Amino acid sequence: MERLFRRCLRTAFAVVFSAPVLFAQVVPQIQTQQSAQQPGAPPRDATRPPDQKGTAVIKGRAVTADGGRPLRRVQISVTSAELSEPRSISTNSQGGYEVKDLPAGRYMITAARAGFLRLQYGQRRPGEPGQPLQLSDGQVADKIDFALPRMSVISGRITDEIGEPLAGVTVFPMQVRYFRGRRRLVPLGSNARTDDTGEYRLIGLDPGDYYVMGMTRDTWTLEEDPTKRVGFGVTYFSGTVLAASAQAVKLKLGQEASGTDFGMVPGRVASISGTATTSSGLPLAGESVSLSQEFTGPTFSSMFGMAGGKVNADGSFRIKDLGPGDYKLSIRYPGDKDHPAEGASMVVSVNGADVEGVLVTTASGGTLIGRVVTDDGTPVLGTVSTGRNDLRLRVSTRPVDPDTTYSSFNQDNGRVRDDGTFEVIDVFGANKISVGPLTSGWGIRSIEYEGKDFSDLPIEVRGGQRLEGVTIVISKKLPTLQGRLVDREGKPAFGTVVLFPEDSAKWGEGSRLLRTTRPDASGTFEVRTVPAGDYLIAAVDYVQPGAVDDPEFLKGLLDEATKVSVTEGAAPSAIALTLKR
Repeated sequence: MERLFRRCLRTAFAVVFSAPVLFAQVVPQIQTQQSAQQPGAPPRDATRPPDQKGTAVIKGRAVTADGGRPLRRVQISVTSAELSEPRSISTNSQGGYEVKDLPAGRYMITAARAGFLRLQYGQRRPGEPGQPLQLSDGQVADKIDFALPRMSVISGRITDEIGEPLAGVTVFPMQVRYFRGRRRLVPLGSNARTDDTGEYRLIGLDPGDYYVMGMTRDTWTLEEDPTKRVGFGVTYFSGTVLAASAQAVKLKLGQEASGTDFGMVPGRVASISGTATTSSGLPLAGESVSLSQEFTGPTFSSMFGMAGGKVNADGSFRIKDLGPGDYKLSIRYPGDKDHPAEGASMVVSVNGADVEGVLVTTASGGTLIGRVVTDDGTPVLGTVSTGRNDLRLRVSTRPVDPDTTYSSFNQDNGRVRDDGTFEVIDVFGANKISVGPLTSGWGIRSIEYEGKDFSDLPIEVRGGQRLEGVTIVISKKLPTLQGRLVDREGKPAFGTVVLFPEDSAKWGEGSRLLRTTRPDASGTFEVRTVPAGDYLIAAVDYVQPGAVDDPEFLKGLLDEATKVSVTEGAAPSAIALTLKR
């Protein structure tokens, strides 16, 4: 798969460059208006405000990968820590673009257009981050060109068990990723719905191995026995309800995998019944148990709500006509003057047999009360300006186990006031705390409560608890790691650098301590806003998306990793890495 992707890109880029090489390996032509700066060196004006006008320029051209036809209206976006927000411009009728007035800094450049794969400058494979471009004042980076491949597509037709077309089936592209503690099938990208002929198209896909899943909530009575109902279970190509038996669709670059047809598998519908009470045993009479099906992955989430069940006077409830699948039950007790509000969530699997005796017991949430402060005395305001938009700063909590942890949404919950104080209500169980959005260059230094730092650890909130005195310290003085990646011959290498904590207890999905970066054309790399601590750093040729969240992947790097200690206030040390694989 990887060889094919490389071969297609080489062919496409031959149209743009004099030699058929990958754009990740092309050193841009630099014109100097002032004295030149050594490649990879940090910008001179390191204290330049993020929105200050500069004198550097990035320009290039966008064409189609299949023939080199100029592409107009390609959105070219450049991002950098030196910019308060991304700069963007559209290509002209000749496919050309030019982004002017850029301050010195390190830039990521992205090209996107409907019908084509989104690419970053320096990207060599599907899902790989791009390569940064280092610019100094007055430099002009020319020939930052893109050859956009057409998006890959999966299309097909979905029918019922006797071959008749099914309309309104929701179809997901799925891949195997590490998510919520294990490797599993998760949805990626946007889903689609079948039309009246049963046809569907999943667009915007990178090359790779996909599993196609369809779901619909339609149920009907049996012709031979009208007292019984059936419905379709979640079904995978090519016609199985078992994820382990699903057939992979091997999708090539720019390919449409048509004819990915399958029939949905019917199954007996069933009911879920049980009792819903408060933590004190009070029946939740009159409340409703809500029901939903959730399809969630690291980059995509979709939830389908459906009719739930009313709780009777004795606390009993029953939800009928459920096809095979996993369902999330949730209920909220609003509370009264004598009882606090409570909530509960749980996942129940249905597979053709009635599920009875389900006990849903609500619990009250806790409250986090505290203040966001800076380590240098800079005032913390409740609104962060990004140039075009004013965003509200919020403290949020993320449950360690979102499947069984009740959560309620309130857009004002956790909002940071202009004096830096905040209050987060309805916090259930173990949660990780974060604050954002933060202005470029700022990061979380610590999250302190009763003498313990919860920046990288979950905090346990029991029902009714009020944890007062939570202090979130943010800083713009967090260290930057710098280094150079070379191959065995000492030449600049184009792999990926992985930084991870030495303490494996701090490994985990979404951890701020797990970082990946790619070097620029000179082999120079940097990782900004790194909290102080002991780390390991290693270099590999390629990191699959989400792989750093998998402890097994990190274990595989231990033998060749180098220990790095990060200390606040210390000058960035030059780390020398050799790409061995």
